[in-house]
Amino acid sequence: MSELENESTQSSDKQRKEQEEEGGNFSKFPEELEDLPPQLKRIVQATLSMQRISSSSLISPIQDKINEQHISRILDIVEKDDDRAFADTQSARLYNLITIIIFLVFFGFLTYFLVNKDVVVYQDILKIIIIFGGGFGSGFGYKGYIDRKRK
Repeated sequence: MSELENESTQSSDKQRKEQEEEGGNFSKFPEELEDLPPQLKRIVQATLSMQRISSSSLISPIQDKINEQHISRILDIVEKDDDRAFADTQSARLYNLITIIIFLVFFGFLTYFLVNKDVVVYQDILKIIIIFGGGFGSGFGYKGYIDRKRK
């Protein structure tokens, strides 16, 4: 294991040294561009220096320390997270199903006992349930809209 770490450290050190040799000296200017006007020469030199800075900052010290064990551990963590998300989705579906079944049983109970006895009370209760359902549905739709907008 230590040999792998030594090899990765040595290769990253070589890459850094090469980049420092290539981009470390900003006073060097390619011979082909010596004949440019001063303003254009400054722009090209600024562009080249920005390119050298951005290419040297791509290598992170953390990237040099990552090995196969770290990658496999990260993949295990991601797999567990996916399993938890799946279980959460399944429990939410079960909760929604149980809620719908309870509502249908309640509605069936009201219909069975109130239609034949007192139609006016049944109609009032039915209006209240429809109003509540409409408000609940619009609130649920609005929440979904806000959640999609945040993503």
